[in-house]
Amino acid sequence: MKTKLTNIAFAAALLLVGAILTAQSPVKDPAKRILGGGLVSILTETLCEDVEGYIGPTPLDIRIKNDTITDIIALDNEETPAYFAKAAKVLEKWIGLTPKEGLDLEVDAITGATFSSDALIANVKAGLKKALEKPKED
Repeated sequence: MKTKLTNIAFAAALLLVGAILTAQSPVKDPAKRILGGGLVSILTETLCEDVEGYIGPTPLDIRIKNDTITDIIALDNEETPAYFAKAAKVLEKWIGLTPKEGLDLEVDAITGATFSSDALIANVKAGLKKALEKPKED
């Protein structure tokens, strides 16, 4: 009986400690990472789960430093490499802009790689919306 009460008390203490730690630690956003030195990475995998190119998802890693888009990196995808390379040229249009400017930018799809470039454009727009979100306060 004493062992059973000890086990119950121990389990209750673990639950209490877990609740305290959860309440004190900020919720991590899987789409937004702070890399240091003012560099922020926006990952569109979870933001654009329903956005697909010709074959499937076309996730991106959008890098922003000091409120300027510095790089947009295409992540693993199943698109045909030759068509995707053609479509990926659309990403250059956002480099050097602020997220606000990038969100307002009107970009046309690349002829011959329309599905892939439309998906990339949608990923960039979703990523920039995420970048402009204010952190949620408790």
